Amino acid sequence: MDDFQMRIYGHAWAQDLLRRAIHNKATRHAYLFAGPEHIGKTTLARAFAQALTCERPEDEAGLGACGRCRSCRLAAEGVHPDHRFFAPSGKQLLIDQIREVVREAALSPVESRYKVFIITEFERANVNAANALLKTLEEPSATTRIILISHQSSGLLDTIISRCQLLRLRPLPESEVVRALQERSDLAEMEARRLARLSNGRIGRAFALAQDPESQQSYDQRIQEMQALLGYSPAQRIAYAQTLERNKQLETILQEWLIWWRDVLMIQNRGQRLIINQDRLDELTELADAIPTCQIRRFLDAIMTTARYLCKNVNRQLAMEALLLKAPKRG
Repeated sequence: MDDFQMRIYGHAWAQDLLRRAIHNKATRHAYLFAGPEHIGKTTLARAFAQALTCERPEDEAGLGACGRCRSCRLAAEGVHPDHRFFAPSGKQLLIDQIREVVREAALSPVESRYKVFIITEFERANVNAANALLKTLEEPSATTRIILISHQSSGLLDTIISRCQLLRLRPLPESEVVRALQERSDLAEMEARRLARLSNGRIGRAFALAQDPESQQSYDQRIQEMQALLGYSPAQRIAYAQTLERNKQLETILQEWLIWWRDVLMIQNRGQRLIINQDRLDELTELADAIPTCQIRRFLDAIMTTARYLCKNVNRQLAMEALLLKAPKRG
């Protein structure tokens, strides 16, 4: 791979679709990359932007960026004058941010054929902000490309979705995550496989666990808090729900709980070889011996239901209160 060509892991079908669009000079004016957090949507968007503005595009690897020209270098370093990146300011994408996109989209590119806008977590755009972008999506400039990124596309306005080419991206297969981890680190295959399973196909999450000791420590702390929850009174559970609903990693936490309690259920059903948290077998076995299967199944169902509700912008605190009151009891 050339020095400045961005590396993309997985999503081969999406890479192929975007590469062919560039090759055929048939790219759309707006795209929506949708899917769970940490699966590589932003990485794909940045690589697409690099390929769109490459001075000497090729058709051999990745999305076709040569990885050698000045434009590719600027894109890889995050300083390309025709690439603009917007993320929520606080809890929301604000109308002033979208107005800035609209204003800049009306201008010609500085030095490339396209001006590319990447707007991440677009589900957090308020209604006014989303509506402010509609006219630009309806009447785009020929030299503008807009890439919206959303973790929860079900919460977007239909008028936004209909004006974009939608690419629904999914978590990567375990084998691809293992291969990527081993390519980027010196992890043994068993440890790479454990992290791949723990990340549930979310490549960004797997990299964070492998590269940042604090990420693993945070995971350990969340598991300890979850186990402490089992001894809480109803009032304590409701108080803890208030803490959880403010956590920006709530979706990740629910996924971790789902994997954890699935492991406990595996032990109860003698499926030890399928356990993801192999390094915590003693803790899992203790829970498997102490908690009735019916409570575990009920909680697993409740976690999955809550995760679906959170994608629909329900009251997060009420959803978490209802979930924690269904958590297994111990002691």
